[in-house]
Amino acid sequence: MPSYPSLSGAGPRGPAGLASLLRLRLAAERRAEVALASTVSARGRAQQRQEALSSSARAARAELAARRSSEQPLPERAREALLRERFWARCAARATDLAQKAEAHRRDVLAPAAAAEHQARSALVSARAQREAVETLIARREAAARRLRDRREEAG
Repeated sequence: MPSYPSLSGAGPRGPAGLASLLRLRLAAERRAEVALASTVSARGRAQQRQEALSSSARAARAELAARRSSEQPLPERAREALLRERFWARCAARATDLAQKAEAHRRDVLAPAAAAEHQARSALVSARAQREAVETLIARREAAARRLRDRREEAG
């Protein structure tokens, strides 16, 4: 059976106990706000880095495509053809490498940063709800104390 706090104000759940609990809940909420700000900042930095990596990969692919399309087939010797093919292979490898770096960053840095931000946001919501619950309990106790005081004044 759940234990409900008494409205008498006595004991560890009395006014002093609730005030202490409220201070703890406020401190927890502030820590959650700071943690959220930190994770939002980290995710923003990760997002900027991701955009830079993705942009570099797109630029490398576009450059490769542009160079290939603008190439004029000329009669060439085998050595020149081999050098040209090696050049294209290096360009393609660079574009692939940049795309892989962008994907690895998205998977290893950006996704965890987004998850941490989500977790910090959830922690803040929870901390705020806990603080609000204590504030509600304090308000109920104060209202009950006022009603009791008013009844006593009416009676006596």
